[in-house]
Amino acid sequence: MSQSASEFRLETSFRKRLYFFTGMVVFTLTAYILQLFNLQIVQGSENSLKAERFVRRSESIPADRGNIFDRNFLTPETSQPLVSNSASLDVILNTSLLKNDPRKVKDFIYKFCEALSIPIVYYEKELQDSRMIKKIRSREPFVLLEGISREQQERILVLDNINRYVYLVSSPARVYHMGPALSHVTGYVGKPTTSDLQEKEIKTYQLIGKGGIESLYDTTLRGQDGFRIQKRNTEGNIEEERVIEHSVPGNNLILTIDRDMQIAAYRALKGVRGTVLAIKATTGEVLAMASNPSYDPNILSGKNKLDRSNHFTRVTNNGGFLNLAIQSRFPPASTFKTLVGLAAMESEHKINFDPKQTFSCPANFTLKSTFKGVPDQVFYNWDKKNHGELNLAQALEKSNSVYFYQLGYKLGAEPILAYSRLFGLDKKTGIDLPGEATGFIPSSDWKKRTYGNKWFDGDTVNLSIGQGFISVTPIEMALFYMAVVNNGKIYKPYVVSEIRSPLDNSLIQKTEPTILRDIPLKRSTVEALKEGLYLVGYSGTASGVLNSPTLPEIAGKTGTAQTRRRGASSSNHAWFIGYAPVNAPPEKQILVAAFVEYGVGGAASAAPAAREVFKAAFPPGSFPRTDRSRAKTMEEEAPVEQEAF
Repeated sequence: MSQSASEFRLETSFRKRLYFFTGMVVFTLTAYILQLFNLQIVQGSENSLKAERFVRRSESIPADRGNIFDRNFLTPETSQPLVSNSASLDVILNTSLLKNDPRKVKDFIYKFCEALSIPIVYYEKELQDSRMIKKIRSREPFVLLEGISREQQERILVLDNINRYVYLVSSPARVYHMGPALSHVTGYVGKPTTSDLQEKEIKTYQLIGKGGIESLYDTTLRGQDGFRIQKRNTEGNIEEERVIEHSVPGNNLILTIDRDMQIAAYRALKGVRGTVLAIKATTGEVLAMASNPSYDPNILSGKNKLDRSNHFTRVTNNGGFLNLAIQSRFPPASTFKTLVGLAAMESEHKINFDPKQTFSCPANFTLKSTFKGVPDQVFYNWDKKNHGELNLAQALEKSNSVYFYQLGYKLGAEPILAYSRLFGLDKKTGIDLPGEATGFIPSSDWKKRTYGNKWFDGDTVNLSIGQGFISVTPIEMALFYMAVVNNGKIYKPYVVSEIRSPLDNSLIQKTEPTILRDIPLKRSTVEALKEGLYLVGYSGTASGVLNSPTLPEIAGKTGTAQTRRRGASSSNHAWFIGYAPVNAPPEKQILVAAFVEYGVGGAASAAPAAREVFKAAFPPGSFPRTDRSRAKTMEEEAPVEQEAF
C-alpha cells in the first residue's frame, strides 16, 4: 500500500524526534555515569573527607615553627637552639553545650573566673555583646586560657561545673633561649592582626612573626598545619578522633650569630642606651647585633594577655623595639675623619695631598670671615692643646680635630660628600632584617631648600669632623670601615646563613657572600689609613682600653658626637669602630662597631663595649702578637692624652 506524502512527512518527523530524545537520554545517562565515576572514584577520597567534615567536627593541628640555631650548628639533635618550641595546654570552651547562647556563655565565664581566681577584666573584650556573638557564630575555638599552669589544670579537672564545659588542647609555645639578648634579631610571634588576616595567607589561630627574622622569614618558619576529625557526644566528650593530615614543622634557620659574642655584646650595653655590632670582614656575616633597651620575646610571645599588654606598653614607652644598629642615625663624629682622610688621598689631584705631610695643629682653627661685620669663627680641638706638627696617621691617633678642620677646608665639601655617597652612607645595606633606616648626606641644594642659605665654609669645617648636618646608622658606618679592611670591597651584611629541612636536615638554601660595592682604592690610601687606625688602639685615644696583652691588636677609631645639649660631656654620644686582629689576614678579621647614646666619649664607653666583643671572639692564646717597638718610639716622642674622642 503506497504511503501518502503527508504520512511520509509525519513518519519522518516522528523518527527525528525519537532519535533526538533517544540521544538526549543517552547523553544524560553518559554524563551522569561519568560524573558518578568522577565523584565516587576520581574524587572519592576527597568527597568522603568533605562529608565526614560536614557531619563531624574538624580541628586544625598547628604546626611547630622551625627552630633557630647559631653559626655553630651541627645537627638538630646535638646543637642548642637559640629559639625552639615547647608544648602548652589551652582551655577551650565548648559553647554548644551552652546552646551557643551569649547570655549563658557570659555566665559561665564569670563562674570560670571565680573558680580560678582570674580578674574578670581579663575577659573585658570577650564579654562585649557584639564580640561575643561574632565569636560564637564564627564556630572558631573559644579560647578561655592559653598556656595554663599545672595548678590551673588540676583545679579545672576537679571542678565538675567547669570541666564538663571545657576541654584542653595542646598548642605550641615559642621559647627564646637568649631572651632580650637577641630579641632585635629574632623578633617574636603573636596572634595576627586584622590587617595581617587581610593581607597575608594566615588563619586566626596561627601565630605570625613580629619583628626580626620571625617576621621576615615568617612563611619559611611557619610550617604546614594538619587537621583531625573528632566525633563528640552531647556532653562534648570526644568519642572518636582521626588525624587526616599530620602537621609539618617549619624549616630550621641557621644564623650567622655567634652565641658567645652576642652575649658579650648585650652585657656590654648594661645600663646604657646603645648598640654593638660585629661583622665578619670578608663575608658580611653578622656575628653579633645587640641593642639596648631591649624587650623579652618570651613575654610578648607568651600566653598571658595581661603580661603581654603590660610589657608591650613598657617597651614602647622606653623605645625598646628600636634596633639601634640599623634603625637609628646620628652624627658619625670622629669616626668620619677616616673618610675625610680617604677622600683627600683619593682626590690628591685637587689639593696635592700627601698623608706624610704635616699640618700645624694648635688648640684651635680660625675660619676667616668673608662678610663685613661678621666676626671670624673659631673651631676648637677637643683638648684645647697645641699638638704641634702632625701627619695623617698621627692626627687619627690623637683624633686631632684641628688637623681635619684644615684638611676638610682645603679639600672642600663636595669630595667628602661624594665619597660619603659612594660608600653608601645614605643607602640601606640590605640586611635581612625588617625596618632598616638610611643615613643622611646633606648637599648645598638641600641646605638652600631647607634653610634658605647657601653652603658655607663653616659647614665644611663641621663636616670634616663628622658633625653638622650629616647622620649615619651604625651599620652603614661599619661597612665603610669594612671597605678599609678589604681594600674597597663592601659585602652585604646578613643574619640567616642557611635554611634546613626539619625532617632530614637537608640544605634548602644557603646565603653566599655578596659584594655590595667594589670601590677601587689606591694601595697607599689603605696603608695610610690602617697605619693611623692601628695607632689609635696602640698609643692613641683608645689605647688605655684596647692595648692589653689579653687582647689581639685592635685598630679603629673613637668618636664623640656633640648633641644639641652642648656643654656637659654627659650629653655627648660615643662611637668606636674597629677591627682585629690587625696582623691577621682579612678573612680572619672581624669588625666591631659600638655606639652609646650620651656615653660621654668614644674611649669612655664605646671602646670598652667593643672590647668585650673582641675578648669573646679572641680568647687569650687564639691570636698572634707582633713587635711594637716602632709604635713605642712614636709614643715616647708624643705622650698620649686619654680623652673621649
